[in-house]
Amino acid sequence: MTGHVGNVPRLSPFSDTSVAGLPPLPDEAIVRKVLSTVLLLQITGRKDYSARTRAFLFSITTLDETAVEGTLKDPKRALEEAQKKTKGATQEASEQSKTLRRFGIGLGAVAGGVLIGVTGGLAAPLVGAGMSTVLGWIGVGGTAAGLLATGLASSSVVCGALFGYYGSLRMARTVDRYLREVNDLAIVPIRKPRDTLAVRLCISGWLDSPVDVVAPWTVFDGDDTFSLQWEVQALRDLSDALSILVKSQSMKYVRRELVKRTVFASLWAALMPTVWLNLVHIIGTKAGKVLGKLLAQRVLGNRPITLVGYSLGSLVIFEALQYLASLPPAQTYHLIEDVFLFGAPVATDEAQWAAARRVVAGRLVNGYGANDYVLAILSRVSNVSWTVAGMGPVSVQGVENVDCSEVDGHLQWRRMVGHCLSECHAPGIVEYEVERQLELDTAHCWIDTMSFDHTHVANRLTTSSTYELRLWYSIKRRLS
Repeated sequence: MTGHVGNVPRLSPFSDTSVAGLPPLPDEAIVRKVLSTVLLLQITGRKDYSARTRAFLFSITTLDETAVEGTLKDPKRALEEAQKKTKGATQEASEQSKTLRRFGIGLGAVAGGVLIGVTGGLAAPLVGAGMSTVLGWIGVGGTAAGLLATGLASSSVVCGALFGYYGSLRMARTVDRYLREVNDLAIVPIRKPRDTLAVRLCISGWLDSPVDVVAPWTVFDGDDTFSLQWEVQALRDLSDALSILVKSQSMKYVRRELVKRTVFASLWAALMPTVWLNLVHIIGTKAGKVLGKLLAQRVLGNRPITLVGYSLGSLVIFEALQYLASLPPAQTYHLIEDVFLFGAPVATDEAQWAAARRVVAGRLVNGYGANDYVLAILSRVSNVSWTVAGMGPVSVQGVENVDCSEVDGHLQWRRMVGHCLSECHAPGIVEYEVERQLELDTAHCWIDTMSFDHTHVANRLTTSSTYELRLWYSIKRRLS
């Protein structure tokens, strides 16, 4: 830099501004080890795990969060292992320092250089109290155990804040507080919680049965996964109403005329299930805001949250994001990591989507199906818009639009959501559960027009493969 104009530095025309000389990142395993240690320092220091921190670190490499979880839950064992590792590192460093002193080079200078080389320059904020800890883990320093002990001395408090050990009763009381606003409100685990560093909350859009509160989300594993249960009876009524709507003769006319947008308002009103309007009102005024408050109060712990929903479930999530966007950024920017919305009955309003984008640290995915005629009817009559996010892309920077047109109709989202999540490369998807979900979808479409009488079963025995029959009887038991 040469010369100044006011307070603004002026770049010399001879300055080298290229990035060619920057050192390359080392082996990924080393980077993962260093960043996992950085994560441990961040969590023990702040007693929370920011969604933006996780999104940033995972953009560099996949972290070993399991090791961090184990360290937090069993600090005594972690300290013993650290002491063993750093004892050897101390002896090695002592020998190195003797050699280096002969040449007048301080070990601290070498350690700093090694750290910068290992992390490609990302370690500058760590120079200070945290450096010895990081260096201890990568075998350069000798005081890691002592500093790790300082960070883990209050590990029970850290775990309480992070995983909600102390918050379970508080969470129940918080949820109960909103039962007067939204019926049957509860947070239900998909599998037994393992107290992972991140958490996932899923919301179904309608219910064929109460099991559907959790059934679509068994495709997930890894992070703790929960489902939001709400308005169970109304969502079951909606499922029945949508099934009748899809099978009605009027739908044939609607499919033919919908593109022209010439369907009469009276027909829209006649086709509209009353329960849909009631639920949209509940979501707009209550459920979305309630979820937003629960997220802001961190009822699932001080850890990053991923939100997933389809149909009305995605509308609940979107309204919750709007509520969070209305709060001061300092209260909300660190809460939500990723959001996946499918078949969302939400207008493509740029201002609203931009607001939602601001409170999501990672990915905001809009999965849409262009052939969703039911969604077109429901959205039009409930005054959402002709252009709904569930039927087309959203033109807002930072929103990922994924074409899910293989979902042929609104009622297929429940059984296709796992496949669509897999296509979106959502983390934590179990592929064999996705395949199982698709098999159930195929069988459900087949069985929908069947009657389970003995004559029909006898006919199937002579025409079906063993696999078909096994699947057929399995679905019969599920639906009966």
